[in-house]
Amino acid sequence: MVNPVIISAMLILFAAADDRYPVRLRNVLDPERPRSSQLEWTVTWIGGWDDGLVERYVTRTAGDTVWESNLGDQNGDHRASFTHPGNKFSSTQFGVSVSREKIENMGLEEVPKERNSGTRNSMVYEGEVWYLNADKPVSGFLSPVGSSDARAPTNLESVGLRPSWEDDYPTNPFGLPRIHSEGLESATFVEGSEKDRVTLTAEYGSYRLTWTFDDNKGGLPVEAALYRNDLLLCYSRTESEKKGGRWHPSAVEFYMAESTSPYKRIDVQRATFDEPWHMQEITPDQIGRVYGTVFSTPDGDQVWNGFELTDSAEFWEAVYLYDMLPDRRILDVEAKLAGLPYDEFVASHRLHGERLRREYERKHGEEPWLAKKPGKEKDEWDIYVEEFLTKHKLPAPGVQRANEIRDQSKNLRDAYRRKNESKLREAKKEGDPRKIAEYEGIEKRIFDNVLVRELNKLVQDEKDSPKKEP
Repeated sequence: MVNPVIISAMLILFAAADDRYPVRLRNVLDPERPRSSQLEWTVTWIGGWDDGLVERYVTRTAGDTVWESNLGDQNGDHRASFTHPGNKFSSTQFGVSVSREKIENMGLEEVPKERNSGTRNSMVYEGEVWYLNADKPVSGFLSPVGSSDARAPTNLESVGLRPSWEDDYPTNPFGLPRIHSEGLESATFVEGSEKDRVTLTAEYGSYRLTWTFDDNKGGLPVEAALYRNDLLLCYSRTESEKKGGRWHPSAVEFYMAESTSPYKRIDVQRATFDEPWHMQEITPDQIGRVYGTVFSTPDGDQVWNGFELTDSAEFWEAVYLYDMLPDRRILDVEAKLAGLPYDEFVASHRLHGERLRREYERKHGEEPWLAKKPGKEKDEWDIYVEEFLTKHKLPAPGVQRANEIRDQSKNLRDAYRRKNESKLREAKKEGDPRKIAEYEGIEKRIFDNVLVRELNKLVQDEKDSPKKEP
């Protein structure tokens, strides 16, 4: 293990910006970025309850945007989570390998794999971190970059700086849980050498965090270790390779204490940089959010209405008063959790909405504005969907879904018309071109982002679906 020869020391305040880190750390944490990249990699769990689990990942970048997809194993399953018997809505996960004996002694039971299966998407976009299971898009998370609860993608380029992989969402760049990182903001850094490699040590309180770098491999770390009172807690070893003119980690193994057997291993199967076939633009549309997805945000829960995040109360008013039920994928997941057939679950939603509309009618003397039956005259959105279906000749389920998308889009459009009618009238009266463009542009964005985009997904889904043999 690393025993650095002291050459010099300096005090670094970790609370400051990245330029306060030693140069070697900055070079790894924030290297020159490619215009685009795609990396395919796996995390293998060794020992404990999840022994043998191999989770597959794809990380894509375009500019400053990073999109990580955890596909799970070959069945879409992930690490185990556990619950106390009888409590099916609360679960616990363990960051390191935990034996079956310990789990059983704690009186916990494993949550069925299918409850947590699916593609888990994490994305850094314009200073925010989005997180959502695309196959179960009921709820997700939205946090500012750098916040302690942000479920940010793994920075593969700097993963060799981590001495451990105890938690999927560490609170600092070195993968350390809070209990092992307190005081790191005032660490003393000491640089040294060992054979033909450079060492760097951060000392804070009773802890010592050490790294070993290899300048023959792009200056990337080859080892990281964490000590407490001079006792080794955990360490990692990293192999690197050069692809597309860039050095990047190819494999990382993580160890506990003095063990010579890793408890987790990362393997990068494929790394490509600045290829023309890469995604050149990535947005949160790719994470799988749908109409009705609830995101936990610093401002409380907000709901994606197909166009933007909106207040929960406003969204559910539209759901029940105007009969705009959440996306079928959400209702399907919730029906299964409730233990009800899909049609019965949806019927209960509609019955509740019918009661609320009748109460509204008794109170106001009329039906809710959007609940009134539309006239028979078609508008340009109806015509667009008709022409779309004529062109693409979708099967019956696709036609039904296209009509649902049409109705949902029009309801959303009409809701914003009602909401902004007086504001638009006032803006026109004041002759404010900026506000006029803002309010009038909303319909165009709903048309493009809700109607057109969702219809195009139907065509792509049809192309991707397996074809039966003739």
